[in-house]
Amino acid sequence: MEKLKRVVGVAFIENGKLLIVKSKRSNKTNSWTLVGGGIETGETEITAALREVNEEIGQGFEICEEDLLPIMCFKELAASDPDIIIEMNMYLATKRIHVNLIPNDEILEYHWYSIGEKEYNLSSSIREHFLPYAIQKGIFFSQN
Repeated sequence: MEKLKRVVGVAFIENGKLLIVKSKRSNKTNSWTLVGGGIETGETEITAALREVNEEIGQGFEICEEDLLPIMCFKELAASDPDIIIEMNMYLATKRIHVNLIPNDEILEYHWYSIGEKEYNLSSSIREHFLPYAIQKGIFFSQN
């Protein structure tokens, strides 16, 4: 029996590139995801997104609710565990990251991704949901 887990993802785009991360969880399947994670008991989607940004970016970088634009919600298999179905609430961050991205307890690697880079195994939430949305809206584009 599959379990349903509510999660959030936050997309940061700067200079036409998308911030992707390899977390300790997503590393199990060698996939790259957005900043984000599970919604804890008692949290709203927005408070979970704010907490996850603080945990995964850190270095004193903070955002507030006004810095997050809700863009979509969907269900799919989890990148870290195919026995779990996630309900992803995705946000677009409107604030630029002004700190150095340094691996921490949760994040092993950060990368500013450009369309077409083949060596990154993007999660389906990015590949099938976010990229088509961002390309259609003109907020993420090919560097070529």
